[in-house]
Amino acid sequence: MRSSVRCLAVALALLVLVPPVGARERGNEPRGATAVVRVRIVDNAFRPRNLSIARGTVVRWVNRGDRSHTTTSDTSIWDSNTLSPGEAFRRRFRRLGSFDYHCMIHSGMTATITVT
Repeated sequence: MRSSVRCLAVALALLVLVPPVGARERGNEPRGATAVVRVRIVDNAFRPRNLSIARGTVVRWVNRGDRSHTTTSDTSIWDSNTLSPGEAFRRRFRRLGSFDYHCMIHSGMTATITVT
């Protein structure tokens, strides 16, 4: 009986701790309570295209389309590498300023994050 309970506990822990297939997430992880703002990648566009956030906010890009994309800083500050549909990437913005970025795969996909 004890081993059955232990096996059940391990199985439940794995369900909670292991993300589902196709839900990979990369980027710097936030520590503590932090505001997280989502940018969706859909139909060859970043939504919203222009985003204003407070310093320390984490931006989480989620590819909700059916094509692969990247989120890549115009000044090489970050690069998500290829995000397949369903994958996500996050980055905390600690510096004030305006940060332009694009998709390396689709040149017409551009956006800006302004940190105040």
